[in-house]
Parts: sequence; structure tokens; C-alpha cells
Amino acid sequence: MEKQAASLYTRKIFIKFQEELVETLANPATKIDDSGTITTYRVAKFGENQKSHIVTFNSFEMKASCSCQMFEYSGIICRHILAVFRAKNVLTLPSQYVLKRWTRNAKTGVLLDEHASGLPSSSRESVTVRYNNLRQEAIKYVEEGAKSIKTYHVAMKSLQEAGKKISAMKNQSTGTAEGATVANGGMGGLLAGDEDVPSYQTVAEKQKKIQELTAELEITNQRCEVYRANLLAVLRDMEEQKLKLSVKVQNARLSLKE
Repeated sequence: MEKQAASLYTRKIFIKFQEELVETLANPATKIDDSGTITTYRVAKFGENQKSHIVTFNSFEMKASCSCQMFEYSGIICRHILAVFRAKNVLTLPSQYVLKRWTRNAKTGVLLDEHASGLPSSSRESVTVRYNNLRQEAIKYVEEGAKSIKTYHVAMKSLQEAGKKISAMKNQSTGTAEGATVANGGMGGLLAGDEDVPSYQTVAEKQKKIQELTAELEITNQRCEVYRANLLAVLRDMEEQKLKLSVKVQNARLSLKE
């Protein structure tokens, strides 16, 4: 999810998103209600349950709403919803939470998905939904299949059969594509009739690659700094909670002696 956000958001927005993502480590989500596709969670920072927020998650539509309403006001997804995504094992950011105005391509009106940049627009927008729906279904049947040895064997057999069907379909698609290439004389024949295409990188291409790697390194360094700062904050909070609990235990012991 973090890599996906880095490829979509502007640098400024990505840093804000990253801060919210790191904060999920200190804000665990606790399930308080489950009504089929709708699940409700309470999200609060360690030791601050009185400041909790309520998140409602729809697993079918892959949508969540939080009582803090940060996304509605700023357009940036909050740590509370991200904590629920972590609890539900949602690995990619649903497309409805990536607002075009915060993306690198906002001015051009193009919003690319790193997993589907080569697909038509309609397919590109729904690939994340398809992925999350398949994952949710798989998790559901895995949980049911693990309950007994009989359901385990049934689930395993079904998964293996599904895997064979998917492989067969992929092989069929690959064979069709290769046949079309051969029928047209092959890619090499087409290129040979036009002009020589250099197989080496030009100086400009190498410089561009160096710039891309340098920018990625800079983002990684910033990411490490954010992680370090937030982890230190979490450790400080845990130490404070530990100290408060120690004081309470000591006072309880003194009261018992009296």
C-alpha cells in the first residue's frame, strides 16, 4: 500500500499519508460489531481509550467511514481507517481513497494504477476492487476450511482445481498472443524493415535512471526518518503507560497494607 501511494500521490501528500500509516502501529483496531459485510471497529491510541474513534467497514464495497471524518474534510485517509485496513489485511489502497487532486498527474487528468497501467480506464479503476474482493472471498473459505479435516480437504481440492483452471486460461491467452505475432511475421521482421533499434541505453536514459533512483533513495530516507520518529513516540507512550501502571499497582499495595 505504501509503495502504491508513493507512486500516485504528490510528495507532500505522500508524506502526510505516510504519517497516518505509521500511526496505525500505535492505534490498534478492535472489532465491536459484525453484521455480515458490515463490521464496526473502535480505534484508539494505546492507553487513550477515552479518545477512540468508530470506523464502519463494508467488505463488499471496500469502503470505510470514520467518526473523525478526516477523509471527508481533507481528502487524505485517516490512521483509523488505515488501522482497520491493516486488521482486515487490505493490502492495496482502494481507488475511491485516491483523490485525483492529490496525485502527481492531477493537471493532466490521468490517474495511473501501478498494477494496471496498461489496462483500459474502466478496468484500471476496478482492478483494486477485484483484487480485494477475491482476497476477502479467499480468506473466508480459508477460515471455514481450517475448522475440520473434512472441510480442509474440500477447500484444498477446490483451490487446486481453481489454480489449474486459471493456469490453463493464462496459457491459452499466451498461446493466442504468440500465434498472432507469428502470423504477422514476428516483431523482429517488422523492426528490420524500418530502422535499427539500439539495444543499449543512451546517456540521457542513464541520467534519467540515475535521477529516478536518487529520488527514490531520498523518499526512502524520509520514510525511515518518519518511521524512526513515530516508533520513538510509540515507545515513549508505552513507557509512560508502564510508569502509570506501576504507580497504580504501588498505591494498591499500600492501600492493602493499611
